[in-house]
Amino acid sequence: MLGRHSPQGELFRPDHLLREHVGRDSFYVALSRARVRLFRDEDFAGLYGERGRPSVPPSQLCVALLLQTREGVSDEEAIKRSAYDLRWKVALGLDLEEKLCAKSTLQLFRAKLILHESYQKIFQASVEECRKQGLLRRHKLEVAIDTTPILGRGAVKDTFNLVSDQIRRLVREVAKLKGYELGELVAQHGLGRHFASSFKSQLDLDWDDAEQKRAVVAQLVGDARVALELAKAALRGYASDAKQTRAVREARELLADLVLQDIEEEPDDGGGPQIRQGTARDRIVSATDPEMRHGRKSRSKRFDGYKASVAVDTKAGVVVSTDVLPGNAHDAEGVGDLVKQGSEAAGREVERVLADTAYGTTGAREEIAEATNGAEVVVKVPPAPRRKGAEFTADDFDVDLDAGVATCPAGKKSVRHQPAKGTTPHRFRFSRNDCTACPMRSRCTTSKADARSLTISEGHEDLRRLRRRQRTKRFKETYRRRSRVEHRIARLVQLGIRQARYLGRSKVAFQVCIAAAVANLVLACASGSSLATRPSEGLQPPVGALRFFWTSIQAAVVAIAASMLAVASIAALPRPALEKAPSRPDF
Repeated sequence: MLGRHSPQGELFRPDHLLREHVGRDSFYVALSRARVRLFRDEDFAGLYGERGRPSVPPSQLCVALLLQTREGVSDEEAIKRSAYDLRWKVALGLDLEEKLCAKSTLQLFRAKLILHESYQKIFQASVEECRKQGLLRRHKLEVAIDTTPILGRGAVKDTFNLVSDQIRRLVREVAKLKGYELGELVAQHGLGRHFASSFKSQLDLDWDDAEQKRAVVAQLVGDARVALELAKAALRGYASDAKQTRAVREARELLADLVLQDIEEEPDDGGGPQIRQGTARDRIVSATDPEMRHGRKSRSKRFDGYKASVAVDTKAGVVVSTDVLPGNAHDAEGVGDLVKQGSEAAGREVERVLADTAYGTTGAREEIAEATNGAEVVVKVPPAPRRKGAEFTADDFDVDLDAGVATCPAGKKSVRHQPAKGTTPHRFRFSRNDCTACPMRSRCTTSKADARSLTISEGHEDLRRLRRRQRTKRFKETYRRRSRVEHRIARLVQLGIRQARYLGRSKVAFQVCIAAAVANLVLACASGSSLATRPSEGLQPPVGALRFFWTSIQAAVVAIAASMLAVASIAALPRPALEKAPSRPDF
């Protein structure tokens, strides 16, 4: 049942009496003033049933999640701070002797937010607060977008330990489903080797010997087949959508995928199973978090996990939308939805989008334009490909696709044209006689025998025009504002998004979204108005002749609070056991 926090202030509660002590312009007091307005309990009514004991008010739990993210503490530490930290008590609206809730209550609330994606309401409240504080004054938005890596929390292992771990998990789920004794089941099917700390560590073999290594692969595949047959037998008699069999089905499917992606069971040489050469495109890298992927931010920087995609208003630095992509996804994946969600969250039409070269493809530009009804896209396009040792690029040639003719920098025209078909680009070839006698040959091609050829894609002219445009002064001045998104991403990294706290893409998306909400609220707090409350919200300190009396009460309450906390700390100290006094004899 939904619990509600009364919006009516109390005179002697810490969130009114201790504001000066905590800091009237602090983030804690700002949350205290705006808590009821930002997070209404009824907005989260869908997460609770209609009957039962009243819950901890969602408005307080939302504030606890924000404070936890800002200070980077665990669930247990967050609950402890609600009990002893005066700053948290002010922000949460708790009495001095009151604790927010049990740790499990906070965890359950987070799980409900993720399941129903209701955490977007917390982020939306932060954007709305920034708008009310005047940080989104313009009628139209100029948005900068970018991505940053998130290191996954799942354990990344090699093929041997990855498959072995999943065999162990599947056998455990089968034993749990059927009520078998795990030890007996493992011993009966000879799978004990997979229940050690590491599958590879108990093998006595030379890993440089290809034949011995291949024999281990065959053994691993055989054990995987045994585990899959166990699961198949355990699932007989259950409906395909039976809830109690979900864990077994998921474990079975993941094991089959791991074997398929990393092991070639029937190679052409007939020598038995072997490790597959190369890396599968969408390879699963962790059994504990199957949604993690190999990612690459640059040629030299690799990571395992996810990518956070962020859209930021370039004027004030307000984060207007976030998303989380698999680590191997292209940066521009889902960029249209990202920009559209930012426009809806801010309640403003997007006028201009700024991004780096990763978003400079024709498809990404069209997706942005479609999502924003034709907003200007200020994006650096990839440089024109240049042949090794040559100076001229495709942009130095004039191409007339209608006539099927290309003209080189020396003024010579192509003699052959192969039109594009499907994904095959246009191809032009020049005369060997023209290229041999050309004084610019050394700048155009390094081939000593063949003439110059030219490959042109369908969007060549558009890219050529954009490359000329990005050399203009106006483009450079506009593009410089893209650095705002890098600054906000740095702030999100400070709030802990570089390392995932949870397993699974949906939970990581929650982490990034809450971090963005904290960044926005801190920005609004620093804007000068400190999330100022409306006159009707909360109790206001008296003015005039009662100012001295009010200050005296505050000082007295602070002294009493400090004394109570000291007494509570002393009372919590362990006491030595007292020996039982001997009873007096009766006379």
